[in-house]
This record gives sequence, C-alpha cells and structure tokens, in this order.
Amino acid sequence: MKSKIAGLIILGAMLSSCYKDNEEELYPNSVVNDTATYFYTADIKPLMTSNCAYGSCHVSGAQAPDLSNYNGLKANIGSVKNRAIDLKTMPTGGPMSPVNISKLNKWIADGALNN
Repeated sequence: MKSKIAGLIILGAMLSSCYKDNEEELYPNSVVNDTATYFYTADIKPLMTSNCAYGSCHVSGAQAPDLSNYNGLKANIGSVKNRAIDLKTMPTGGPMSPVNISKLNKWIADGALNN
C-alpha cells in the first residue's frame, strides 16, 4: 500500500513538471496579433528615446547609428529590426518589453512611415 502511495506521489510530481509555458499566459500584456497603427512621433520616437537614443547612446555626436530622429532610424531600420526585435541584443540593458517590441515591429512592417 505504501509503495502505491509513493508511486502516485512520484507520478504526480513528474506530471506536474511537464508544464509548458504559454507566452500569452505568461505575458498577458504582450501584443501577439497587433492590429494597431503606430505613428513615428507619437509612438516610436518616445520608444527610441527611452530605449536607444539617450545619453551617449545612438544620438547625434555619440555612438553610431544616430537613432534620435526619423531619418537616422529609417536609414538603419534593418539593423534596428535585427538587433532589437529578432536577436533582442539591444538595448544593452536587456530587450524592450514585448509590447514595445510589438509596436516597433508593427511600425516597421507597415512601412516605417514618418507620420
């Protein structure tokens, strides 16, 4: 009898360790199917200012590329997408939030317009 109870406890422990993380459950505020329209001035410039273009990082006269304005960002959009969205190696302090990554990705996918 004791061996059956011990077996059930072990089985229960093993089954509970088979949990599969689900991004939507772990990050309820992340936007997976983002259908919003994002604007450079209202949405993307503040995102860049708080994550990339500040202090001695990615501003005019500092570390290249300059991402503090639309023209600099647009000229380097491929690199920004690669480093901030795909590889998540930027910003150096850690990746942006899933919501900000989604915003930037959607803005780029929509043509990275200066709107």
